[in-house]
Amino acid sequence: MAFHYVARGVICDGNHILLVRAVGDNMTFLPGGHIEFGESAPVALARELFEEASISANVGEFIGAAENEWLLDGQPQAEINLLFEVETGLSHRDPVVSNETHLEFFWVPCKEIEQWNLFPESLRALVKQQQTPKQAFWGSGIPLKSV
Repeated sequence: MAFHYVARGVICDGNHILLVRAVGDNMTFLPGGHIEFGESAPVALARELFEEASISANVGEFIGAAENEWLLDGQPQAEINLLFEVETGLSHRDPVVSNETHLEFFWVPCKEIEQWNLFPESLRALVKQQQTPKQAFWGSGIPLKSV
């Protein structure tokens, strides 16, 4: 089993949100990446955005968290995604070029998020709101099991 501790940014311009995916994959994610040991989530997010796409980011308010689990090559995977508002000055009219050949970034209209296979799936409702919730968001893709 592998556990992933991840910081992700909600980067919006108007009614568009920035997504990322592995080239050739149909699943998309919010931009960000793994938090290294001893690193705070906002610092990790700013670092990942700059490493992956030379995005200079002002990481803002904590929005919430989303957990998820899945199988990868038959092995159980689990993740906690910490979500933050991010200001970048980017425009949805301008492409975001990846520094990593295996990733591609693109803008999508928030109201069309269901068509873009965003994971964790629980984030789709958050994106459709097009505004930050008044209390911290919690989303889960893990089925509730009785103890």
